[in-house]
Amino acid sequence: MKYELIDNIQIHPEWKTFLSPEILNILKDIEINIQEVPYTPLKEKVLRFMERPLSEVKIIILGQDPYPQPGVATGRAFEVGTLKSWNDPFKNISLKNILRALYKAYFGVAIKYNDLKTKLDNEFPVLSPDKLFKHWEQEGVLLLNTSFTCEIHHPGSHKKKWEEFSSRLLNFINTNYPNITWFLWGNHALEATGEITLKNSLYSQHPMMCYDKEGRDTDFLFGKMNCFAEFIEEIDWTGYHLKPGIPSGTLF
Repeated sequence: MKYELIDNIQIHPEWKTFLSPEILNILKDIEINIQEVPYTPLKEKVLRFMERPLSEVKIIILGQDPYPQPGVATGRAFEVGTLKSWNDPFKNISLKNILRALYKAYFGVAIKYNDLKTKLDNEFPVLSPDKLFKHWEQEGVLLLNTSFTCEIHHPGSHKKKWEEFSSRLLNFINTNYPNITWFLWGNHALEATGEITLKNSLYSQHPMMCYDKEGRDTDFLFGKMNCFAEFIEEIDWTGYHLKPGIPSGTLF
């Protein structure tokens, strides 16, 4: 039997156990149900995470579903496929706040995105947006959605179609690789993992909504915990091997 969503990717052997006949039947039903209306991302990117060996994954960042605009979703949660440079104008608030949180992880202060932009080419270099998330994968960070497709221009439209598959997937990962740390950004990620017992997880509000207000101890940017800082010695978050508190220009 042909499977449109997995036949065009190089599945790592560590995923073979997950792809039981029962899971393959669930996947085939999904493939049939999503064919009615054009969807995103491209079929060869939907389940691209299965190309990564789970034994090398240190962190899972759990997203929701793909960006609904044509050509934007890449199969990696939070990655914007149409953005090639941080100098290009873009409106994605989550992505801007992720960069701001990265800066805070290294320098201990939260600054406005416009101020951060002036530092990206000198004291705080970060790989371009078309390279950064692939680099994170190579560092052991899996950017995983819980719905893997949606109709173009209709966010959340395939949520119900993927629920069973996603639940089985998260349980499989947690059972077989319990030492992975889960970054749970927002209520959706918390709900998606609500029925499994995670050994290691860090929760914060979603990066789309960052407010410097009293009582927001779990704010993604202004809260008491910065998820990137917790792993700054294990993960090269910027792609330039920066050291906390040391601008890049002082390294040479």
